[in-house]
Amino acid sequence: MKWLMHVKFKIMVVCLLSLILASCLQKKSVAKNVTITAAQIEMIATTVQEYCDTLVFFGTVYITSADAVVYEANCGPQNMQYDIANTTESKYRIGSNTKAFAATMLMKMLKGKDLRTQTIGDYLPWFPKNQCADVSLHNLLTMSSGINNYSDNEDVYDNYGWRPFLYDQTLNLNGPEDFSNRFCTCTEQDEKPTFTPGSKYQYSNCNYYLVGNIIEQIAAGSQGDIDRNFWFENLLKEQILDPINMNDSGSFSAIGVYKNMTTGYISNQNPYLPLANGRPPLVGGPAPYENILKNPYSNPLVLYSAGDMYSTVTDMHKWDQALYTSKILDEAQKLVAFAPYSNTGNSTQCEYYGYGWFVTFIDPLQFGKVADCPSDPADANLRQYEKFLQYSGSYPYSWVTSFNRLVERDQSVMVFSNYVKTGLESDCIASEIRNIIFYSDKHREDKCQAILIDA
Repeated sequence: MKWLMHVKFKIMVVCLLSLILASCLQKKSVAKNVTITAAQIEMIATTVQEYCDTLVFFGTVYITSADAVVYEANCGPQNMQYDIANTTESKYRIGSNTKAFAATMLMKMLKGKDLRTQTIGDYLPWFPKNQCADVSLHNLLTMSSGINNYSDNEDVYDNYGWRPFLYDQTLNLNGPEDFSNRFCTCTEQDEKPTFTPGSKYQYSNCNYYLVGNIIEQIAAGSQGDIDRNFWFENLLKEQILDPINMNDSGSFSAIGVYKNMTTGYISNQNPYLPLANGRPPLVGGPAPYENILKNPYSNPLVLYSAGDMYSTVTDMHKWDQALYTSKILDEAQKLVAFAPYSNTGNSTQCEYYGYGWFVTFIDPLQFGKVADCPSDPADANLRQYEKFLQYSGSYPYSWVTSFNRLVERDQSVMVFSNYVKTGLESDCIASEIRNIIFYSDKHREDKCQAILIDA
């Protein structure tokens, strides 16, 4: 009994220390003048126009400060065939921005539990009894599990994940469970993580696909053919979208009909196009879009809780603002969700992975000066830097949605695109806008300048 009390005490201490660390790293620190000036808006407008005029970007740019919209711009077609232009009401597939929603749902459902001590095996009875079953939910959320990335296997985009379940019924698994069983259980990596969980960062969509499995398992209380009320998409609607009136957002279905849904496009010169399994059309659109193809088809359920959502910039503004309140997560949960954990090894900026977010620290006084960024964020005084949260959610061959929360300023920068020429355009625009806000200069990277020169 004394031993059990000692173990419980140690767990409580670990939880308390984690919360204290998160609190210290979450404090607002250095951002002072947070006004986006008229001169900065003019610079932003000039920057966006360059990308629009050269036809390398189709999409919506949306910048907010608290409740106010300080800048918006739209360019390119929402749909070429029907000559419909993009607007702020256009729906974009937001790719891996879905992960922040999945992480939030898991935290809500397991409120009060230490996710460092909860494991995959605790929640998925069908998961093989190998070493990966002992990976913690914290390791899944922070991209430090050592479970390989299913996205490295191009075949998965056509063949798996369907609902209703289409394959071996004797396994008693639904479509997403069967997908994880095939691709995310470490059977191709000697039944164990490729590194000690928690020891380093390695991006893997399996982490968040498994999070979706766990969310459904908790809600349904069973595996296999569960009631559709317990499907991830419906739990998402119930727990997050409806409470904050995100009425133009949800999980995408290939057979759905969505008002204002953007059509995805890709350049016929994109180097990754030959890898597409979805048979893109042989000819492009009408002038001046002759070299632009409609996106190849791929099964959307393959993305699931790792990347299958769609949304609008106006709905994502609601999401951004709700995260400053307690409507979705309470203050303690937000401290944990937005804290830095796994150092991503980015050589150009100090970047960690939190719970569904990339957490980035910049020097507020000097552009290009990389912040002190140790593997363990507790080893540096990160409060001397300005922090922002961001994700560039990409859907194969068509959509890229850069969503940036400048949390110390209560501002957001959204650059949502339904066209991939090189795949860098949305991130280039977002980076230049951030630099204008932070440093009053766009500081365009060479790779971004090359996109415009080659247009």
